[in-house]
Amino acid sequence: MIGWPKSIRTLLFLLCVCTKVLAQHTIVKGKITDAESGEALPFITVFFKNTNIGTSTDFEGFYELKTTQKTDSISAKSIGYITASKKIIQGKVQEINFALQPNSNSLNEVVVKPGVNKAIRIIRNAQSNRKKYNIEKLEQYEYESFTKIQIAVDNISEKFKKRKIFREMESLFDTISSLKADTNAIPVLPVFVSETLSDYYYNKSPYRTKEIIKATRIKGVGVGEESYVAQVLGSSFQQYNFYENNLYLFDKDFISPLSILSLTYYHYALLDSLEIEGHKTYKIRVWPKNKKDLVFTGHIWIQDTSFALKQVSLEISKEANINFIEKIKIQQEMTEVEKDAWLPSKTRVLIDVSELTNNSLGMIGTYYTSTKNQKVNIKHDAKFFEQKVEVKADAYSKNDKFWDTSRHEKLSNADIKIYNLVDSFKNKPLIKTYVDVAEIIAEGYKPIAKGNIEIGPYISIIGFNPLEGFRVRAGVRTTEKLFPNSMIETFCAYGFGDKKIKYGLDAVWVLDRKRWSKAGFGIKNDVDLLGVTDDPFVTSSLYKSLNTLGSYRLNYTFEYKIFAEREFFKGITFKANMRHNDYQFEPNSKFNFAYYKNPETDHISNKFSVTTLNLVTKISLKQQFVYRHVDRYNFGNLKQPVITLSYTKGMKIINGQYEFDKIGFKIWQYNSWANFGNFEYTIQAGKTFGTIPYPILEVARGNESPNSSFYGYNMMRFFEFVSDQYVSLHYEHNDNGLIFNRIPLIKDLKWRFFYNVKTIYGSLNNKNLNLVPPSDAYGKEVTNIGRYKYNTPYLELGYGIENIFKFVRVDFIHRMTYLYKDKAKPFGVKFNFVFKF
Repeated sequence: MIGWPKSIRTLLFLLCVCTKVLAQHTIVKGKITDAESGEALPFITVFFKNTNIGTSTDFEGFYELKTTQKTDSISAKSIGYITASKKIIQGKVQEINFALQPNSNSLNEVVVKPGVNKAIRIIRNAQSNRKKYNIEKLEQYEYESFTKIQIAVDNISEKFKKRKIFREMESLFDTISSLKADTNAIPVLPVFVSETLSDYYYNKSPYRTKEIIKATRIKGVGVGEESYVAQVLGSSFQQYNFYENNLYLFDKDFISPLSILSLTYYHYALLDSLEIEGHKTYKIRVWPKNKKDLVFTGHIWIQDTSFALKQVSLEISKEANINFIEKIKIQQEMTEVEKDAWLPSKTRVLIDVSELTNNSLGMIGTYYTSTKNQKVNIKHDAKFFEQKVEVKADAYSKNDKFWDTSRHEKLSNADIKIYNLVDSFKNKPLIKTYVDVAEIIAEGYKPIAKGNIEIGPYISIIGFNPLEGFRVRAGVRTTEKLFPNSMIETFCAYGFGDKKIKYGLDAVWVLDRKRWSKAGFGIKNDVDLLGVTDDPFVTSSLYKSLNTLGSYRLNYTFEYKIFAEREFFKGITFKANMRHNDYQFEPNSKFNFAYYKNPETDHISNKFSVTTLNLVTKISLKQQFVYRHVDRYNFGNLKQPVITLSYTKGMKIINGQYEFDKIGFKIWQYNSWANFGNFEYTIQAGKTFGTIPYPILEVARGNESPNSSFYGYNMMRFFEFVSDQYVSLHYEHNDNGLIFNRIPLIKDLKWRFFYNVKTIYGSLNNKNLNLVPPSDAYGKEVTNIGRYKYNTPYLELGYGIENIFKFVRVDFIHRMTYLYKDKAKPFGVKFNFVFKF
């Protein structure tokens, strides 16, 4: 070697040095998960012990660390979890995974000390940039979205394990435990899984959104593969914007850690600063000052200099005043698409639903959304946004090859097993039976004839009222499976008291789903309670049944109608309805209706006929709908007012007896005052021009049932007030626990206080009043009608407690006016069962 050239010796020396250095390189890769839920944990700090070398896990929980320094172990830590460490082999490439155990005690580790809190300065800077980085300040944006949803049952009670249904499920629970990241994890059983690939578009002014479902795959217990559920599985209903003051979840507003009020409700602590994608980023812990308030706890990451929100990992615990929820966890990662244009790139939500009773199952759902091809400021014309959610014709038929190349992340082995498990579970005979029973309870109808028709509603099969006595009813309707764009519904009923047959038939056709249009006709010969059973705003069969149960003011109605409905502009729907009604009232001991057909001739009758043309315009610019068969259902209106304008023309055609005109106005809104609760109000006004029998004037809707009603006047009797012009206000405010959350001992009950105001005032002209005779054609006294007097409105004030045992609501109601009237009660207590989160 002595005789070798110097250059060779130098090269050999360098090779030896490099080999030694390479031999000392330690590379560790792995994944970190939650030991109980098996979910991936993003943003967890991972570091080599006794070094300053560390990193954070990415959104899927993966990490990678390299070092040439001497170290014998690697650690993973985060507030809320027990720190874990594992031995490593120096100089090797190795994989080390962690399943971190939750540690609730660690949430008390950070203490806010007197002095300058550096986290507050960062939070204030982030607050001052809220409008700058808020996604809704963009004029337009769009992206491709991939959404994966999994729902499973968990928390099996010992009593439930003894049931026959569990024996059908037990082997599947044993199988699913292998899907969890930790062998000690609680087993769960998947019952629903879906994947959706879509394009999402947003336009600020005028406000427009659109989602095109390009592909969707659904497997679930009680859910068809081509279910209307696909409309809510995309990103349209998975929007989380922490730059807004509040996040709307489960019908409640949760205060964002960047809200203008956040310093009132949150503690903050600066934990660390680290580099993410080349930018210095602050990791800040946030937690509530009052655990019962609707706020979050967890961590947020804010960039230095720009003070833009980069990442969040936040939870809502079961201690908050929200029902049936063990935990909600939201993790989100933001990407700067263009300067100051930040869009979500990945979002993961975990919702753990507690058991409704000690003997029922819990549920856990995970929602994962990834976005690609984000673009801003690309305009689309108004026609493009006509259909808010569009499902492509071939969306359900995509093959495995398409999904393998199109989904944003590969299916794991656990995901593949989940698909197979759902299929196995839903096809078990006993499970199918339970699903059928659940559908009957939820829908009120039972499918028969291979799902082509349904019978029901079951709540109306047996009934009782003073006019008919005991009553039986059988109803049947066609389903979407038989007629995709139409429905025929019919019923037959019989009263054992009046010994009369009743019947009805309705037919509806959907003419255009893109610009919602439908038409139909109907015929009915039945018993009605005017103002309740014939009211289109009252759809509850239970409410109608309870109100007719003891009512003596019922009437026979024969009706035939035709109607058409179309959404001419986005959010503006027009409906025309022409119908003819024959009304007949039978006298009884508590109610007797009669009127002068012609006051000049003293001709008295207890029946009359009207033919009307009704035109209605409904304005709801931001309302979201889910379309199902021949109907569409409100799925949140983004807290915007809904305005309804109506005009009715009475005509003397088709045996109609009266010419008259009616105009009406209604505005309804549901909104919130952040942590101060939510409120709902309805303002209505109307006027009738013409002289007609009082049952078709404005009859204030009394409520003689024991259950309270938002739409009715709870201390008013039926037909107590009649008017031909009126104005009314209903207002209710629910504090969502604001008061009781701050009272020791009581706060653990999660009660919620509410109050309401209901008032109506109107007048009745003498021509309409004079149609009511003192006695009928047989000399029996006619029931007088009530009218508003002395410029005094009817007023009732209510308050009470909601969420007693999670379901019970108690109303304490004071009637403030017209207390001198016969049978008027100044105070009443009514109950109701309310399901709210």
